[in-house]
Amino acid sequence: MKKVIVLLSACVCATVFCVLAFANNVVAIFNWWSSFIAAGGDSSAFAAKASGFIPWLDWAVVDYSAVTTFIPMLGFLCMTLSLSRMLACRRARAGDFPFFRGSDQLNVALGLLGTLWGIIVIGYFKLDTVTMADLMQCLHTALFSTLAAVVWVFLVDRPLVRPYFTRLLEETGLAETDDGDLAAAVDRLVVRLGAASDAFEKRQQEFEAEFRKRLDDYAAEASRRAAADAAEFEKRRGEYAAHFEKRLSDYEQSFETRQKEYVEFFKREIEALERRAKAADEARVETEARLAKIAAALRG
Repeated sequence: MKKVIVLLSACVCATVFCVLAFANNVVAIFNWWSSFIAAGGDSSAFAAKASGFIPWLDWAVVDYSAVTTFIPMLGFLCMTLSLSRMLACRRARAGDFPFFRGSDQLNVALGLLGTLWGIIVIGYFKLDTVTMADLMQCLHTALFSTLAAVVWVFLVDRPLVRPYFTRLLEETGLAETDDGDLAAAVDRLVVRLGAASDAFEKRQQEFEAEFRKRLDDYAAEASRRAAADAAEFEKRRGEYAAHFEKRLSDYEQSFETRQKEYVEFFKREIEALERRAKAADEARVETEARLAKIAAALRG
C-alpha cells in the first residue's frame, strides 16, 4: 500500500494544480466573453486575449472552451478517487479502472465539442473588424481541444494509465472478475502478459548481469594465473640463467687452471729437451775433439 499512498499524493497534487488551471481558464473565458459581448463583437474594442485570477497560470489559457484544462482535471480527479477507494480496500472493475465506463468517449466528445465551439465563435465577430489574431485564437480553441482529447485518450489513458492501474489493482487483489465482459478479460490478460514480460525481462537482466560477472571473474582469474605463471617462468628462467652462469664460470676457471698446468708442463718438457739437445751437442763437440786428437796422434 505504500506505492498507492505515494501515487495518491502525486495525484492529489496534480488534481489541485489542474483544478486551479481550469478555474483560471473559466475566469479568463468569462472576462473575455464579458468584454466581447460589451463590445458587440467589435475586435478593436476589446483585448484579443483575457487573463484569469492567477496570472502565473495564464499560459494554460490556450482555448476559450476550457476543454484543454477540463480533460486532465477530470482524469486526475478520477485517479485520486480510485486510489482512495483502493486505500479503503473497495473492489473495482479492472476494465474501467481508474476511470469510469465511457470516459474515453466522453473525452473525445469534449475535444470535438471544443473544436466546434472554436469554429462557431468565428461567426460572432464583426467581419469588418476581425483580425488574424482573432482567427488564430479561435483556431487555438478548435485545435487545442482536439489535441488535449487525443493526447489524453490515446497517449496517456489507454497505453499508460489503465494498464498500470489495472496491474496495481491486480496486485492488491481488489480486481472484480467479470467473466461476461470480454474487454475486462482482455485487459486482465494484457496486464498479466505485461507482468510476465516484466518478470521475464527482469530475470533476463539478472541472468545477463550474473553471466557478465562470471565472465569478469573468469577473466580476472585467468589474468591472475597468467601473471603468476609469467612470474614463475621469470623466476625459473632467472634461476636457470644464474646456474648456467655459475657453471660457465666454473668451467672457465677450470679451463684456465688446466691451461696454466698444460703450459707449465710443456714449458718444462721443452726446457728438458733443450737441455738434452745442448748436452748432446756438447758431447758431440767433445767427441769430435777427441777424434781430432786421435787422428793427429796417428799422423804424428
